[in-house]
Amino acid sequence: MGKIAIDASHFDAAAFDGLNRYTREVLTGLLATSESFLVYTSATELEKTDRHSISYLQDRRISRNTFRGNLSRLWWHQTALPRLLDREKASLLYSPVPEGMLFPVCPQAITIHDLLPILFPDTYPRLKYYFQYILPRLVQNSTAILTVSEQTKQDIERYFPVGDRPIHVVYQSYPSDVFYPIDLARQNDVKRHYNLDRFILGVGETRPYKNMRRLIEAFARIEAEDLELAIVGKINKMDDTITQLPQQLKISDRVKFLGFVPDSDLAALYSAATAFVFPSLYEGFGIPPLEAMACGCPAIVSRVASLPEVCGCAAYYVNPFHVESIAEGIAKVARNDRMRNYLKRQGLEQAEKFKAQDLGERILNILQDMRLKNK
Repeated sequence: MGKIAIDASHFDAAAFDGLNRYTREVLTGLLATSESFLVYTSATELEKTDRHSISYLQDRRISRNTFRGNLSRLWWHQTALPRLLDREKASLLYSPVPEGMLFPVCPQAITIHDLLPILFPDTYPRLKYYFQYILPRLVQNSTAILTVSEQTKQDIERYFPVGDRPIHVVYQSYPSDVFYPIDLARQNDVKRHYNLDRFILGVGETRPYKNMRRLIEAFARIEAEDLELAIVGKINKMDDTITQLPQQLKISDRVKFLGFVPDSDLAALYSAATAFVFPSLYEGFGIPPLEAMACGCPAIVSRVASLPEVCGCAAYYVNPFHVESIAEGIAKVARNDRMRNYLKRQGLEQAEKFKAQDLGERILNILQDMRLKNK
């Protein structure tokens, strides 16, 4: 049988967004198994080995998450990729993202992480057309679908013509060598670096569905002058005036926008925070709550979409549509040492469930079974 091909044409090793983080974990897991793979990528950071054939794409622009980059990659999938797979006699193609061949020359499996461009089309004015017109055809021409939660599986079945194609739920994991309880000395160093003392932590780009405005409004209702709110993540152009909101609410001295924070610092911030708040309106999976729990940080999260799947009984749940509910959750957790200690213990146990799973082995089992059925 021919090799399993991995489409990593989108992978940018220098990027830290959700899809690139996931692809990095998948590649690390799959390439560590006993299977031999054929990998298509422009990321020269992937080292060639005797067992794996890594085909470097000369045009690195194809991996860029821009309009031109996405369009170039879509064209490459329909023209160059089928010829390459034919020439290499690949047995099947796997993509860690929802991209692939509309007219496949071999069986293919794609991963759909969420349906954000369909559920929040105004937030994704260009990508929504791909999800509305291209992705349904791609689903019809894929042999199997992988996804990261039962919630997203239900969404896929609701919006796409799945038919009898299997949808496999493979939960994401997290880099446990980065996110774990950090020692107090390192916590203090990082707190000094970001000029923080006692603080609540929020993590996420300020896209509307991340609900950061309600988080700030909720924080303004809490009477705790010694408590700050630190927000990690890019200021998105769709809500670039959010930085003015604390001043309007007269709490500008208690809210800090930290922007991009490297993972090593982020783990220390999780470990040092009084609590972590994640008021998102929708998540296909939700990595930040998992990272927070793995670092021993009490988590306050939305009771929506996939978040109860990820957090189980280890989080304090709030209604993300009601500022009062978010404020009440922050106040209760911040003021109650017993509750924080309980959430910390439960969170560490919950995170272990995701750390224990081998992402690469689980995906490989699905791909090998798919290859046997299509032999």
